[in-house]
Amino acid sequence: MRTTLNISDALLDELRVRAHEAGRPMNATIEEVLRRGLAAKNPSRKAVQAKTFKVGIKPAYLGMSMNQLYDQLEAESTFKVADKK
Repeated sequence: MRTTLNISDALLDELRVRAHEAGRPMNATIEEVLRRGLAAKNPSRKAVQAKTFKVGIKPAYLGMSMNQLYDQLEAESTFKVADKK
């Protein structure tokens, strides 16, 4: 199957060198490199435990996403400004 790939010049040069050193065609070298990359196991990632701190958020705000919290606080500050006028 034919396909077109955009590959950086540096990477293409490295592939050409590998193909030349192995005495193999370029397409065989690219297939080999792709097979090795796909067959490689991904390193396992360890879960990170983040330390949490109480910051005194009102109970009504608990469970809100950061965007919802920001919108709520912005709305409250707008109401405070409107009440002062």
